[in-house]
Amino acid sequence: MQSAAPSRKDRRAQMAKAARIYGIKGQESLDLHNAYNALARGEIAEAVRLSHPITQSHPTNHHAWIVMGGAALGQREGKTAQSFFTLAGQIRPKDPVVLAGLAKSHVLQAQVEEAVLFAAQALNAGSDDLGLAGIYLDFMSRLGRRLVAAELLAPVAHRLKNADLCFRLADMLVEAEENGKAAPWYEQAWKLDPAPEKHKTGYLRALVIQCRFDEAEKLALDLMDKVKDRDSVVGLYLLLLRSSRRYDEAEKLAEENDFQTPEGYALSRGVMANIHQDRAEWDEADAAYLEAIHVTGDGGNINKAYGVFLFRSGDYAKGAKYFERRLSDQQRARLPAANAAPENLSGLNRVTLMAEQGVGDQLALLSLLPLAPIAKDVPVRFVSEARFKPLLADNTLNVEHVDMAEFTTSAQELNPSELVYVGDLTRYLDGAGKRDWTGSFLRPDTARVQMLREKYAEMAKGAPVIGVAWKSVSLIGLLRSIELAKLVDALPENALLVNLQYGDTKDDIKSALAHRPDLRIISDDTVDQMQDLAGFAAQIAALDHVTTIDNTTAHMAGAIGHPSTHVLIPTGAECMWYWGDQPGADPWYGTLKLHRQEISGDWSAPLAALKSELSAS
Repeated sequence: MQSAAPSRKDRRAQMAKAARIYGIKGQESLDLHNAYNALARGEIAEAVRLSHPITQSHPTNHHAWIVMGGAALGQREGKTAQSFFTLAGQIRPKDPVVLAGLAKSHVLQAQVEEAVLFAAQALNAGSDDLGLAGIYLDFMSRLGRRLVAAELLAPVAHRLKNADLCFRLADMLVEAEENGKAAPWYEQAWKLDPAPEKHKTGYLRALVIQCRFDEAEKLALDLMDKVKDRDSVVGLYLLLLRSSRRYDEAEKLAEENDFQTPEGYALSRGVMANIHQDRAEWDEADAAYLEAIHVTGDGGNINKAYGVFLFRSGDYAKGAKYFERRLSDQQRARLPAANAAPENLSGLNRVTLMAEQGVGDQLALLSLLPLAPIAKDVPVRFVSEARFKPLLADNTLNVEHVDMAEFTTSAQELNPSELVYVGDLTRYLDGAGKRDWTGSFLRPDTARVQMLREKYAEMAKGAPVIGVAWKSVSLIGLLRSIELAKLVDALPENALLVNLQYGDTKDDIKSALAHRPDLRIISDDTVDQMQDLAGFAAQIAALDHVTTIDNTTAHMAGAIGHPSTHVLIPTGAECMWYWGDQPGADPWYGTLKLHRQEISGDWSAPLAALKSELSAS
């Protein structure tokens, strides 16, 4: 049965509405509306038939060019689509649909850099194109630009409320070793759509990452015999058990479980390598790492873990071979480890260092630059987050900062061989560690340092001013953390403590003051330790003493050469490789005072050493 034709009155109303939407009058406004609908139905020829005449009669109407571009995309004609969307862009350069069309046209032409550039512009302009968001996420992951992509996609994911996009965003953040940032997205994916198995497992991962162990254990035990991907659940449960120091239970599960995949078995070997280190079973740890690598063929992230395990023991030559495989083959195809080789670096006219890992790691790895064979007059750029720019404004390495977001979203004229991951500078470590070069390389703003020093001194009224950082709010940092109420036992009477810890610390401070009412603890709201890195450096420089766990605070203190910073170092797998495994002075910056655990989980010896040193100062 045919539908009745619209009345003349209805037709006039439709034309008036279409005219308001598309900016042209009469029958052509309806033709344009019908062209969009035909394109949405996949009727390419009909869309072209209706829109092409409008490109001739109204060449300044961007809608007609958008339909023509969309039709070319439907026919997988990338270059033709680019031409049409370019014409639309000359009329509406910031239109998200136009920018999205240009991105997709470059995808069809295998022009990756142009595709991600326009995709970023489209998404920033408010595009709700879920497919485009997925393409951008995939390409940026392959390019190794995950953190830039995550920052851009976060508001998109909030806006679209799509469970799959949230889950993929979380996976990408895990690949970038930003587990803490990934956890909320796994949880959001599960809340939006709790049915898929991967979302349930993702929620379990979020609980483990956030150290919500009671909830995580209950869910893990419930899922273990219900899901197809049992290996992932078992792997997460093993991480939970190890982080809770339930070593025997973890070992029993790892030995008795029938793993379905080589990757699942490799993860269990990696967890056992950590447990062996916690137990000071070094040969067993070495064997577990090698087994994990051999069973999968490449070992994935296990390569990095084994590389730093060797670094910590001082075997830099062997460790470097594994550490350079920390990145995927796709990333290495674009930025090979060979770019850091002396025969390449020594002949470059410019070096562009690419950031990786967290703030503390970037500071530690930057300090390797003087070991590299780069001529003194060769400019060196460091591509990292925008918050690094003021921190590096005055540095002795002569490094210029470049904003990562700007670098990856604008065209660059580059010699591919000048790009070097900052972690690849580890090849210049040798058996003596950093050889004869250690020391600070950052110079905080003197005026800001003086202002903060005077402010704290006035508040202290002659008592020592001590900065404190005591926890890392993550699964990785859990076993490096210490309760503030325990830490203050080692601090001098009546001291003024300056809180260097980010996040909510009210309960920690309340408990510490109940234990040590003679102390004063302040939180300085003029310094944001997360975003204002230059201010954080000045704040540390203004303190008499710093007492911290192994976190960004320790590396910042080392990078500025603070003369009295005390770092509580865990034993076992949680001891970061920068500090080596030998007692004595700081082997990395040369100025930090390291107080090491003797037994995993037991802070009594380092706290006693800390108390003795501060009492004598």
